[in-house]
Amino acid sequence: MPSTKSSHSRTMATSLVRRAGVRMTRQRRAVLETILASHDHPTAAIIFDRTKAHMPGISLATVYNCLETLSETGIINHLNFDNGPSRFCPNLEPHVHLLDDTNNRVLDIQLKPGLRPEDVFELPEGTCVTRMDACLHGNIPV
Repeated sequence: MPSTKSSHSRTMATSLVRRAGVRMTRQRRAVLETILASHDHPTAAIIFDRTKAHMPGISLATVYNCLETLSETGIINHLNFDNGPSRFCPNLEPHVHLLDDTNNRVLDIQLKPGLRPEDVFELPEGTCVTRMDACLHGNIPV
């Protein structure tokens, strides 16, 4: 019997994919569930390893194809930091990422309650922010 946490993850994955108008395949479900269960902004290689643990027949190419579809449809965020490997984030709320320059840890940083991107940045008059891809760099205390 699946745990409540995995059942919730499975339900959320199915709902996200259906809302995006994408056909849910076993592979997409497995990859998306892996990402939804991750809080460390994993790379494709990490997602492959984690997904392969419960779907041994999945290939790296299939994981890459799933990630491409999931990011193109807005179900997950595809992140690129400097020259490092792409990472993936399930958090679709407006936020920025804090990249720890010491150990490459990535944290989601939410805006303070009541603030909008327009309140923080000097934007040209009439600009409508549709998403944020900002990255802060620093050293995060352990």
